[in-house]
Amino acid sequence: MLSALILYAFRRLWARKLTSFLTILGIAIGVANIIALMSISESARGHAAQLIEELGANAVFVTPYFDIDSSPMDNQSSSAASFLQMKDWETLRNKSYVEAGTPMLILPAFIAFQDNRKFTTIVGALPAFVAIRPYKLAEGRMFTDEEAKQGASVLVLGSDVTAKLFPDGGAVGKQVVMKGEKFTVIGTFQEKGRIGFESFDDRVFSPLATIQRIFNYPYIHTIVLKHPNGMDSEEVVKRVKADLAAERGLDPKTQDEFQAFSMRQLTTTMEKTFRIFSVILLAVSSVALIVAGILIMTVMLMSVMEQTREIGVRRACGARKYDILSQFLTETLLQVVGGQVLGFIIGAGGVWILCLNVDWPFYLTLRTVATAFAFSFATGLVFGILPAYRAANLDPVDSLRYE
Repeated sequence: MLSALILYAFRRLWARKLTSFLTILGIAIGVANIIALMSISESARGHAAQLIEELGANAVFVTPYFDIDSSPMDNQSSSAASFLQMKDWETLRNKSYVEAGTPMLILPAFIAFQDNRKFTTIVGALPAFVAIRPYKLAEGRMFTDEEAKQGASVLVLGSDVTAKLFPDGGAVGKQVVMKGEKFTVIGTFQEKGRIGFESFDDRVFSPLATIQRIFNYPYIHTIVLKHPNGMDSEEVVKRVKADLAAERGLDPKTQDEFQAFSMRQLTTTMEKTFRIFSVILLAVSSVALIVAGILIMTVMLMSVMEQTREIGVRRACGARKYDILSQFLTETLLQVVGGQVLGFIIGAGGVWILCLNVDWPFYLTLRTVATAFAFSFATGLVFGILPAYRAANLDPVDSLRYE
């Protein structure tokens, strides 16, 4: 009986190929949206976990003031032009909550070796940088504390920069040009990869004092601290704010010159942002499924009209209301299943390609697929029940007379 119903439903759907395809496509778009948004949300959380692992759950950042709980537009105040200075680093460097740390200056510049040039990111820091973000040397060495203190003209290259300037290898010991000054390459880092849109290999590292000198920029962009294991990150953030505020003669609760936050705070904010986008996308997906449901109902009502006389004949020959109801619900659910399969392919495939391009971890859980399928199944059932009910309750005599 079931096989006969499915076979008959397939024939009816094939008879109206265009409307059937459009209905299936509508369901597929809704399913793909749900799968995509939930999968992207999971991937975003995985990306945040990668950031914590990369930067360390013990990392605390100090920057010029901005409110990490507000949007970028809300942070465009005059205080956003505040600077961090070396005396801020001197205030913090010997505190008990600082296991390792470095002030950092990050600026863009061209670097060249013979005919090879590359526009890259220049990072001025102290040697302790590698204790916070553990880069591994491919060859050579990291610059020393003495070289950092003297402002020596030395560089350590990220793997992307090394490949561009020295495609044949042999970078260590060579001299490159940056800002019109010659620098000696003393080391190269192993490939570290990227997280999201940020490449950790397209960078050049040099002593902070050197970068401040050649760029004529006496300030610093950020201070990165690593606190000992066992200390609470939020408590460290409070102590950093209090110590810097005291050094500047400010009230730590109302000052707007600097901001301190932990890596966990930053990732929490990221997750909140992705949850907001998830809600928006879920609303869009719901609209798409509702539109597809209305299309199902319209098409099935048209199908009822087309088969009115046939329904009358079947009822006159002994078909029950349940048989007619089953026929039209089967047609509806076949379209829903077709949309689910197509939507799964589109949604999962799209997210997989996105994650591949931005180097995010790809997550697609059974819960995500089950939610999308349940939502679409319910939509098809709700909007398909009315035409099926109407067909089942047609009067056999009136149906036979229908023109």
